[in-house]
Amino acid sequence: SNLEYRKKTQPLTLATAGSIFRNPSKELSAGALLDRLGLKGSKSGQAEVSSLHANLIVNPKKRASSEDVLNLIYECQFQDKEREGISLQPELVIW
Repeated sequence: SNLEYRKKTQPLTLATAGSIFRNPSKELSAGALLDRLGLKGSKSGQAEVSSLHANLIVNPKKRASSEDVLNLIYECQFQDKEREGISLQPELVIW
């Protein structure tokens, strides 16, 4: 079922910032790109790139600050641009 698939591929029991980046193309998802770069499990403070789905930033201890999340977003963008030459665009609104 759809729910069973989501349980296997998404951290449904953890607090998340939601889907972080837009897919760079129809052929390549942001999650697959970040996974390919080995960014699953990367951390900034208490924020962490999900080990299940690389396009989700999780807050497992519910102590991550907005600065932690933003720093992790910027690090993912930097690594992606530096190593793949692709500019990942945030899906969420940062203001």
